[in-house]
Amino acid sequence: MANKGYSQATVAPLTDAELDELAAFLDSDATPEECMDLSMLHGYLTALLISPDEPLPDTWLPPVWGDGSERPRFDSPAQQTHIEDLVLRLYNQLSDQLSAEPPAFTPMVYVDEDSGTDIAQQWCYGFMLGTSLDPDSWQPLLEDEDGIELIGPILDCADEESRSDMEAEGENLVQFEHQLAAALPELIPTIRDYWRQRAEHAAKPARPGRRH
Repeated sequence: MANKGYSQATVAPLTDAELDELAAFLDSDATPEECMDLSMLHGYLTALLISPDEPLPDTWLPPVWGDGSERPRFDSPAQQTHIEDLVLRLYNQLSDQLSAEPPAFTPMVYVDEDSGTDIAQQWCYGFMLGTSLDPDSWQPLLEDEDGIELIGPILDCADEESRSDMEAEGENLVQFEHQLAAALPELIPTIRDYWRQRAEHAAKPARPGRRH
């Protein structure tokens, strides 16, 4: 198994200590087994922020802990408020980065400390979980020839069957993930702009037909 460190390129406004605290809690015995790790959470929140219809926290926060009804075992209501506040601050941090001109987005991906290569699978899996909250809204992107070019690499990275097919075809998955991680700072704003342009086009009034 790869020796994984953490790429902390974009931690503000969370401090390093707060980011480490959140990561440790997500990985702790206090959370359900299927709880997201920090990289997965970052991908998940990214998908929510660039989605056609941004959901409310009441909708997207419970899946952070897993896909069942289990919830973390918080030591106290104060700890619950604190941890949820860290998650919401990370969400707001991402929103600010994506809204900057130019966007200052960088994915929080793991790094193999031995080779220095980025490990993007968890991030991509979290991103696809984010799209699954509202699959109908995301479907036009998947059905559009240009759209699938944008989201296809993320989907392939997250999907085990696709990864197996790529590996069988001789694809170097380690290099694929590393290159995808490097492409995400440009790819994510492009997906966001895809939805913006689509919304603007839909909002334009139809031109009246020419009289003969």
